Amino acid sequence: MKTLLISLIGLFFSLNLFAAVPEYPESNENSELVKMVQKAEANDWATYTKAAQLSINWNADLELAKEWIEHAISVDENHDTLEVLGDYYLRTGDVQNAYATYEKALLKDITSIDYNSKARLQRKLLVFSKQLK
Repeated sequence: MKTLLISLIGLFFSLNLFAAVPEYPESNENSELVKMVQKAEANDWATYTKAAQLSINWNADLELAKEWIEHAISVDENHDTLEVLGDYYLRTGDVQNAYATYEKALLKDITSIDYNSKARLQRKLLVFSKQLK
């Protein structure tokens, strides 16, 4: 009987130890991104694009990322914003729309796009064109 009582008391205290651990927010990175976007001006498409890109890469809150990238596109539709929208489609499994958006991004600024961005978009188009066949 004494052993049973000691075991129950030990179990009770061990459960309380685990219950006392504070819970952290679901996504600390996401809260940082929200703060970053809240500090940005409404016409700052680059901040919205960066926040959406990071959220997509971390697979954090994809709906919020979609909202941010759509806002960035409404401010300035360029190859950067369209590429991030393509990344969103890819993350959600919509390869067809991802391919179409990457193609649109490449054609949008084909004369003024920098070499690294052009190469990255061409690589994505090449990879996903093989998946669509």
